[in-house]
Amino acid sequence: MEVIDNKALLVRTKITAAIEKSKVVGQEDGVYEVAVKWGLNEAQLLNQFIKGVPSPISKKYDWPGQFTPFDHQKTTAEFLTLNRKAFCFNEQGTGKTASVIWSADYLMKLGLVRRVLVVCPLSIMKSAWQ
Repeated sequence: MEVIDNKALLVRTKITAAIEKSKVVGQEDGVYEVAVKWGLNEAQLLNQFIKGVPSPISKKYDWPGQFTPFDHQKTTAEFLTLNRKAFCFNEQGTGKTASVIWSADYLMKLGLVRRVLVVCPLSIMKSAWQ
């Protein structure tokens, strides 16, 4: 899978009709090359069939807050935005709360989520967002 101009994903597959915003751009030995719009809905749908689909959060999110996220926090945020239902079982001290808040903020900015409940100790919230 390859990202084209931060706008589309190039997917090699045998399925072509499952995603509305897609276009077949080539074919070889019964396998199609399909350009798919790189939007959240399309990425979530592709993620059900193909592993390794990059989340659009990685292309157009400004990661607000006092801290710059580590790579593993970005990976966690990508996972959380690609899966409509997910648990975050990262180890203690890896920045789960920040990853969840960034994911929720991204989804809120897209207008897909209105409210979020984050359950964590108050001390975590104070230290992470001062």
